[in-house]
Amino acid sequence: MNETKKDSEKVISDETQQNIRILGINISHDASIAVIDNGVVTSVYEEERCRRTKYWAPHGDKETLYQCIEQKNLEEIDEVVFTSFDRRQFNVVVSPTISLDRMKSREFIRKLETQQLSRARLEELVEEYPDDFSIEKIYENDEDQRIMDDIATNQLGLSSEEYLYNVDHHVHHAYCGFVQSEMENALVIVMDGGGCQKYYDTHPAYQEIESIYYATKGGMEPCWSRLSNSRFIGDFDEFFPNECHAAGLCYLDEEEHRDGVDLCFTSRPSAGMNFSNMSLALGTDDQGRAAGKVMGMASYGKPSQNIFNKYNVSQQLELDSYDHTVEIIKRAIDYAPDCRNIVLSGGYSLNCTNNYKYLEAFPDYQIFVDPIPHDGGTAVGAALQMWENINSNNVSNNVQSTFNETNEEDNDTLPDWPEIKDDEPQITPLEWSADK
Repeated sequence: MNETKKDSEKVISDETQQNIRILGINISHDASIAVIDNGVVTSVYEEERCRRTKYWAPHGDKETLYQCIEQKNLEEIDEVVFTSFDRRQFNVVVSPTISLDRMKSREFIRKLETQQLSRARLEELVEEYPDDFSIEKIYENDEDQRIMDDIATNQLGLSSEEYLYNVDHHVHHAYCGFVQSEMENALVIVMDGGGCQKYYDTHPAYQEIESIYYATKGGMEPCWSRLSNSRFIGDFDEFFPNECHAAGLCYLDEEEHRDGVDLCFTSRPSAGMNFSNMSLALGTDDQGRAAGKVMGMASYGKPSQNIFNKYNVSQQLELDSYDHTVEIIKRAIDYAPDCRNIVLSGGYSLNCTNNYKYLEAFPDYQIFVDPIPHDGGTAVGAALQMWENINSNNVSNNVQSTFNETNEEDNDTLPDWPEIKDDEPQITPLEWSADK
């Protein structure tokens, strides 16, 4: 059994905490809201269940308002925090001069594949191909901003100056899992299809896909993270119809140590992405969201040589992903060898079959799986993080976070990067617009 303190769901001691009620709102897929009352999760509501609409998510140019906010009693809320998977994006354009010329397109693709497409590398390519390759329409946070403002104004009676925007996606998964585990400390492993672009200033389009944290009652310490631009690489397919899928995928990962965290930038898809891609390929849904069906089909597969069907292919993916995850767990243990507690979160942690096998692979460890590992749990995690930070600082509107904000001075040194479109309102992640 795990040794726990009384009121272990509270991250810090009663002596320093304020009585505060926080509403967390997740505006990514698996849209949800959560209420945290003095550090305790009191309610969680998933919007698709209220709507009876599977896979519903808010969109800035479509529906944004939440029925669960209208249906549930949300009285006496002191603070509001929004979280998202990070909708920042930009478009690349490759001219027909390259894309329709077989030799030129292959030469260009080789340039894409030689190293990771960091911001600096993208600028080099723009300079090398000034007439044939460009970066256009950078959307910083305008869609998230529209969604949040609509909800705040029309449903909560707040202005954009009265809420917090925090896109620290994997940290929110980690908080949701760790606090509910009631463990004193734990190695928290978050794996999903893609979270925030945490290093957007140097590596735009690279989403965190796998992260390791060392969690205690005092906070969440990041140890390692792998970030992938696999989805961005997929966008090149439309320009190279005669080439293979994922033209530009670089198999040379880029590793570095930054701000005390080990980082790996890659073009490879995560295990979660692979299940989503398989879901789409097998026709289980038209959005790649039915990864759970692929995991279910894997149980019916048989390791039969030269026999390929949806069950056997799914099982092979299941086995490969298990080996991959075991290596990540071993990596996590290396960061804190004396810690015997492991927490799994992120949508990939819904893989129940593999979860049981980890218990066999690591018999000397307590393993806790976040009960809300999909993105719906980030509403819980964002509110819990906000509550901890408010109490740590003892100031209700002085929330701190580990999210790396883009340095505007650094951006001024990047003359080739296009101007941000200015016809939509902007908001800086984790920036309080004004005191409440």
